[in-house]
Amino acid sequence: MVTQPAQAGIFDWLGIGASEEPQANTNFLPVEQAFVLTSRQTTNQLQLRFAIEPDYYLYRHTLAVSAKNAQLGDWVLPDGSPHEDEYFGKSQVYYQPLILNIPLKEVASDGSVEIRYQGCTTGLCYPPQTIKIPLKREG
Repeated sequence: MVTQPAQAGIFDWLGIGASEEPQANTNFLPVEQAFVLTSRQTTNQLQLRFAIEPDYYLYRHTLAVSAKNAQLGDWVLPDGSPHEDEYFGKSQVYYQPLILNIPLKEVASDGSVEIRYQGCTTGLCYPPQTIKIPLKREG
């Protein structure tokens, strides 16, 4: 399978405003390969696992989980590692791996969760991502 590298930005893609310095890294991974999200549901919990490639990171402040036709229990994002970059300044980020255990209180037959996140690497910040995961109703 051949994949195309992610674009650094619309202006780079159009060839507008190219710098005279050579790019340090133009072989960026596609977002779905840089941040691989898998999930596992048990009767009362949804485990989300982000496998994050080396030199890539997820921003803590952009990570959110919401439910549709389901009720989630209380959960907390773990502290991230301090980080400062040109995109968000001082923030916290996650490196490989990040595991979240989300309590499930109720799940309707068409319940789902939506995970939102954004990640970067040196020279590229991916657009915010949203992934929807259907939930299985137990019982």
